[in-house]
Amino acid sequence: MDNFENNEEKSLMVIEPKFFSERIERKKKFPSKKIIALLMVFTLLLGTGIGYGIGVSFGDLAKGNIVMAAPGETLSADNIVTSGIWPVVGISKKVSPAIVAIKTKTNVRNYFGDVYESGGTGSGIIIDKEGHIVTNNHVIEGAKDIVVLLNDGKEIAATIVGRDAQTDLAVLKVEERNLPYVDFGDSSKLEVGELAVAIGSPMGTEYAGSVTAGIISGLDRKVSVGDKTMSLIQTDAAINPGNSGGALVNSKGQVIGINTLKLIESKVEGMGFAIPINEAKPIIQQLIENKQIVRPQLGITGSTVTADVAKTYNVPTGVAIVEVSPYSGADRAGLKRGDIITEIDGKKVSTIEEVIAIVKTHKVNDVLKVKIFNSAEKYETVDVTLRQINQ
Repeated sequence: MDNFENNEEKSLMVIEPKFFSERIERKKKFPSKKIIALLMVFTLLLGTGIGYGIGVSFGDLAKGNIVMAAPGETLSADNIVTSGIWPVVGISKKVSPAIVAIKTKTNVRNYFGDVYESGGTGSGIIIDKEGHIVTNNHVIEGAKDIVVLLNDGKEIAATIVGRDAQTDLAVLKVEERNLPYVDFGDSSKLEVGELAVAIGSPMGTEYAGSVTAGIISGLDRKVSVGDKTMSLIQTDAAINPGNSGGALVNSKGQVIGINTLKLIESKVEGMGFAIPINEAKPIIQQLIENKQIVRPQLGITGSTVTADVAKTYNVPTGVAIVEVSPYSGADRAGLKRGDIITEIDGKKVSTIEEVIAIVKTHKVNDVLKVKIFNSAEKYETVDVTLRQINQ
């Protein structure tokens, strides 16, 4: 994130209020008494009709019979979730039973070496009737004891099925069956401006089940967190400490994101972020099936060769290999320190980020055709088999 200062010079202007009136001189005409009487009767009838209509409309609105209906459309309380027209009450009733608060206990060592117990809180989403719960990795990382608080107030001990620091996702499990669980939506179909509802436990379990509403503010936002960059959904629905791991829900009551972080700065207001559910689902599935994430690796540490560097040393742009991991696919293919990767599978690569992005689209044991500019100043293409990383 770039830091910048916004210096504004402000001056105080004292403006004296003045009344402004426009006068139009017209010749006055006095209506007859008969016309005045007719006008009074008409006004009385009109006012009664309008008053009755307003009373009925607001009465129905208060009862939930009409919810921000479009012209000519009446929405019943039964279909407010599927209507797509500001159905926050219906969303809350549908999704909240499957949202839990998470309490953790962690051993922490202080500056003097003393160990003490620290507590933390977060949120989670029940995803199936077997008792699997999705949350953020940072919510349960290092925890020695995890307790889940259900929507009805019941507390249940939970165990970690698997977790993944790279995507900040974790799966827990409770020994409780037939729990309410959520429906997943399709985050690839989101549009900026549509309704977004966040449900979780901000600021601890005292506020478990809190519901906030806003809109989808942005899509595919690249947010740097530590040494990794995440592609996230941006929303202005209020997300606070403790909301991490909770649900971001669309107008149909479907989970389309997992709330993970917000920007905290005095100049920032309403910038929360969620992991898109389409990106989370394959990670969740792997964690449940394998208890870990198996990722492919090329087996190199690389550095981008910019156009200026390429011109200075008379080499092509691409990715210079700084280090080759022993026994990796790159090592077995004969790649060496100093080689410059210029293409992968016929696609030109100019940055290390592009190489990483290509590798992420493949599976373990996939073979990539890697074109390099070697130390002999010659181009050659080699086959590199992607090896496994257990995380």
